[in-house]
Amino acid sequence: MKVDEMRICAAETLRYFLEVMPDAPFTMDDIIFEFARKNEMAKRAVELCKIYCPDKILNDNQCRQLNESIAANALIGREKSAVLIRNDSKIGKRDFRRIIFHELVHIYCGKLEIDGEHFIDIYGSGTTPDVAPEEKVNDGIIVAGYTVWTEFIAHYYAIKMIDKEPPMFYQMLKSAMALLYDVNVSDLEGSKGAFSFLCANWFNCSDAVEAINKLHEPGALMPEDNPFGMEAQGALFDCLECLYNQLQTVKPWKINKDFIFSLGFGFSTFRIKNSQFLRII
Repeated sequence: MKVDEMRICAAETLRYFLEVMPDAPFTMDDIIFEFARKNEMAKRAVELCKIYCPDKILNDNQCRQLNESIAANALIGREKSAVLIRNDSKIGKRDFRRIIFHELVHIYCGKLEIDGEHFIDIYGSGTTPDVAPEEKVNDGIIVAGYTVWTEFIAHYYAIKMIDKEPPMFYQMLKSAMALLYDVNVSDLEGSKGAFSFLCANWFNCSDAVEAINKLHEPGALMPEDNPFGMEAQGALFDCLECLYNQLQTVKPWKINKDFIFSLGFGFSTFRIKNSQFLRII
């Protein structure tokens, strides 16, 4: 797709988003679509932050990811917000619509998740200075839970609203297992992304509830003769149950500290147990 085509498609996706998502806290005029080349994403993001969200500071890791791998990034402002999109002529229309919807969900949830405030600004940033070790661990669990949640909910709605052709779980089992293997102690950020995408795909299966309930059964996903595998399977079920209960609420995008901590704890437990499992298979 050329940039002009991407711009038209982005506007169409925003219009569709406003039609299907209830009580959207923004209008067509409140979302600005900007484009940049791959190696200029970080520079342009910094410029846009100064305009729309001057309190936001991009660290070196975020800038590196923007220039290397990020297809689009939502910059959430108090009034107008920007979606920075990487020029990519090879992307197909459905994939592009899914990416745009994903970023719009980030803005939507960021504005609605906790009475107009950003959850992470209140409860933790992952860089809280001068705290006791146990508080640092607590902070890390909250950050992990929040990252998993925000990526999950954006993936979930993007797939649900754009694809509309839910597969059976067995049809995606191979790809699901590949994502599970990507959740390990050697790559925290990659693990969060893989785990979020796995869960979002899982919940968009037509037989999601049945498939998740099977995780109660020994050996349903991990071999019974591997204790770490069984512990990992239990932690995975806890996370999925936590997410399922949240999705059953009237407004799933409304979150609180207890939910995020539970999800972060479950994810951290799964990541450790899954790594131990992978070492001995």
